[in-house]
Amino acid sequence: MPPSRPLHSPLALLTLLLALLPLTFGQYRNGTSKFQQKKAQGVEELTEEIQSHDDVKEYFFPEKLYADIDVYRTEIPLSQEYTIGVMVSPCGDNSTLGVQGAVLMPYDCCQGIFGDGEYGYLTDAAMATYDVEYPIFRAARSDPMISSEADEILENMLLVDDRGQIKTLETSRRADDEVAVAEECTGINEPFPYCMGVRLRKKKYSQMAACTDNNETVNAMLDCYTVDGELLPHCIQVAYSQSSFIHVCGGEFADNPHCGTYLEVHRLNGSPYDPEDVMLSDQKILTRETSGMVTTTLPLFYKGDPTKILCNFKETVIREGAMVLIKEQAPICCCPGLYNTLNRVGRFMCPNKAGTNHGPFADAVNTLEEERNRDDLMKNYPYCPSLEENEDKMVCSKQATKGFSQDTMIEKIGKFGSQMRFYSEPCAPTNYSKVDNTWSSDDLAGNYPEKCEYFDSCARLTGNQKYCASADDEFTFAGYIGKVVEIPVNLDDPDGIYKVTFNDGRTIYNFLLADLELMEPKYNYEIWFVQRTPYDFVIQQRKPFKVINPKCTYDIVNQRYFPFAQLDGNGMPLNQGDGGFDGKEPTPDYYDPVVFYEEDGTVRRKTAATGGITGGVGAKAADVAGGSVIDLD
Repeated sequence: MPPSRPLHSPLALLTLLLALLPLTFGQYRNGTSKFQQKKAQGVEELTEEIQSHDDVKEYFFPEKLYADIDVYRTEIPLSQEYTIGVMVSPCGDNSTLGVQGAVLMPYDCCQGIFGDGEYGYLTDAAMATYDVEYPIFRAARSDPMISSEADEILENMLLVDDRGQIKTLETSRRADDEVAVAEECTGINEPFPYCMGVRLRKKKYSQMAACTDNNETVNAMLDCYTVDGELLPHCIQVAYSQSSFIHVCGGEFADNPHCGTYLEVHRLNGSPYDPEDVMLSDQKILTRETSGMVTTTLPLFYKGDPTKILCNFKETVIREGAMVLIKEQAPICCCPGLYNTLNRVGRFMCPNKAGTNHGPFADAVNTLEEERNRDDLMKNYPYCPSLEENEDKMVCSKQATKGFSQDTMIEKIGKFGSQMRFYSEPCAPTNYSKVDNTWSSDDLAGNYPEKCEYFDSCARLTGNQKYCASADDEFTFAGYIGKVVEIPVNLDDPDGIYKVTFNDGRTIYNFLLADLELMEPKYNYEIWFVQRTPYDFVIQQRKPFKVINPKCTYDIVNQRYFPFAQLDGNGMPLNQGDGGFDGKEPTPDYYDPVVFYEEDGTVRRKTAATGGITGGVGAKAADVAGGSVIDLD
């Protein structure tokens, strides 16, 4: 007897059984009401019987196999497959008349035509003019590019597209800057960067090309028009396009919230009140095919509440989910010397992942493309060992002929072959010496006072020790930006541990509050282009945007701002505290991040190693009278 086979087509079985129903109900004449009643009862019973089989439950009841289906995952399509474009307020200001500057823009200016987004970064010359300074410890780590303001002049910008690629003036749709009289200008760049001479200045041209991205100046207090001319309250226009068919559900699934493509508004990194995956607003996409941009409207109400709207939200404290910059005074570790591609000897970090700095900066491999890239890297020396998913490692490349005794040489010859090949292995862990109270290892050139808390093969600089041994290499997280995943229970504890990840949660590292600086992103919200399925929500594109008005309502109970503006009966924002957040970011004084104080006639610098910071932040040594300056690190 052949083995039993699983039920592959429940619908086919149901059809077969229905064909046998007249035999079952032969006591009633076909076509009578009693026959139809018994037939409907039999169909219901047979359907329940079919749906009870384990091998077809997924077909009829996917939600029973996937208990938590309201889960987001990110899967950005590759550009060679298809592309998705999203633009905010493409016809200019999201006001009731579509006014952009002094020019009236029609509300259907971005319907059925192709548009483009242009963004700017300050040039090196502009950063110098604006006195924007970056510390040495951030060089080549965090991106030194600074986004320009929406009204910045062309002379001070590098234009890029939405993918960050540099655009030339020949491919730009932006008009040349205007020249205007400015009594405050006394010369070129004097006293302001926009000055181009005596009583002359440049400014952004008031007219912009239609169908252009304006995601930095969203005003949630304004209304907007649909492309059909219908006026809607507190909304923005959003234009989208896709170079392939868009997933649109119809028939019995037309109104299913777990089927179709949606534009969703989310708070970037969440807030103290909601995590990032909480949807604040959404709009369903009903267009299957796009030729050019398609414009729709997106409400700016907070969770659909007509008395609350999105606002210019600003973080005030470091919390779970906040982005932080690791400060200069964070621990510095000394590790084995870096890998040298010429002699093929030295230390490197694992796991390695294309497009990252490897090690603690490499996120998980979770797509087919990333797995393919990882397989390609495995063919190239130096090799990373097999690691646990939540593990980072310092690995050393060595040559089998280096530092071996005669007996060891024989052993290594058998292991690596007669050609004395290079090999890689985890760097030797550090050991404590009671003789001089230091930490060292076979792979480190120097001895150090403490063990590194990040990697067991490294040691830490403390006290008066300023530099690593010449053959060793410094490693520090200073200058990198990470995400806080856990905060201490007692926030007043100066030794409380803040857990930070640099790879989207794959591995976590510990820091003190004194090591962290809260980073407020340029944008405060994101539009997610989401494909909803019966099993999960797939994020296919993220489009950041910034709400500049209104300011947020102040939460007097928790003494912080709500992530929304509460409207009164007249539609005006309530209780904005002491003016709320005005959207202006103070420029940190990176070159003077510490406090000087006087003790015993000597001016001293208080750092994380010497305790908490007291006195006025940013005090200059020259401002403190008398004494010499020494560093207490």
